[in-house]
Amino acid sequence: MNNSFPRSPYAPPKDNFPFTGIATFAGYPLWQSEQQTDAVVLGIPYDEGTTYRPGTRFGPRAIRDASMFYSYDKKEDRFYDADRRKWILSGKTVTDAGDVPIEPLSLENNWRSITRAVASILDANAIPAVLGGDHSITYPVVKAFEGQSLHYVHFDTHADCDRMFASNFTHGSPVLHVMENGRAESVTLIGIRGLTNSPHDVARIQEQGVTIITARELRNKLLQSIPDLFKEGNYYVSLDIDFFDPSAAPGTGTPEPGGLFFPDFSDVIHLIADRGNIIGFDVVEVNPQLDGRGAITAHLAARCVLELMSAALDSS
Repeated sequence: MNNSFPRSPYAPPKDNFPFTGIATFAGYPLWQSEQQTDAVVLGIPYDEGTTYRPGTRFGPRAIRDASMFYSYDKKEDRFYDADRRKWILSGKTVTDAGDVPIEPLSLENNWRSITRAVASILDANAIPAVLGGDHSITYPVVKAFEGQSLHYVHFDTHADCDRMFASNFTHGSPVLHVMENGRAESVTLIGIRGLTNSPHDVARIQEQGVTIITARELRNKLLQSIPDLFKEGNYYVSLDIDFFDPSAAPGTGTPEPGGLFFPDFSDVIHLIADRGNIIGFDVVEVNPQLDGRGAITAHLAARCVLELMSAALDSS
């Protein structure tokens, strides 16, 4: 008698529909460490750095669920960008590594786990595509690139260089850590706006060489007048979903009117890719508990991940 465990007929995705099978990012396969791959999606379900409305620990799961919209066809050549009239990610191998294990109220252990997980992806010569989580996860991610020269680009409504709390490890401080620990050759903030940025902090980081492009300046196409803004070299890109206007991304903890939209983001991303190499990125601050039944913020985030992957891999 064969006592082996029977193979479940429900395990594999069937017919490549978004609503069948187990949700990985865009239906891509799970990553094995010995597997050669071009990009690895990594979730970091952490939101203990939030200072207002928590819930971004559920962001990676929400983004994966939304990304299954793009899983109709499992062939490599499945993404045709009708707006740009070109195929993207053709012949590129993308995998999903699942999530970093998070231990509540253990910041040091969590940050070490994040850095180790990202380092394992870099050791495999793959690009880490990180799903947050709140914005505090960005610094331990960038820390994994130790020894590599890179430029840091931060899409956000906030400058994220806060010194207002006893702890500097909140989601309002990743830029502060990147700067103070010398993790980047240059730091550029794009989309800054609103009433919650400290003018003293903004002035201080500009004195230290940080370039700030406000939301209004981006809408007025100021980037075209700064031809040397993005130099040659490697780039790490961090996207806080509140970069976008709340009408496009309501599901975030700190929304601010006057934001940008997907075409603005896409154009800047490809401008960076034209000048340099995107070697890693994160998309953070998606809060599905605030997103509503349409999950439009999670869908926007999933689309941004694919756009960043294309900029990183199709331009290399």
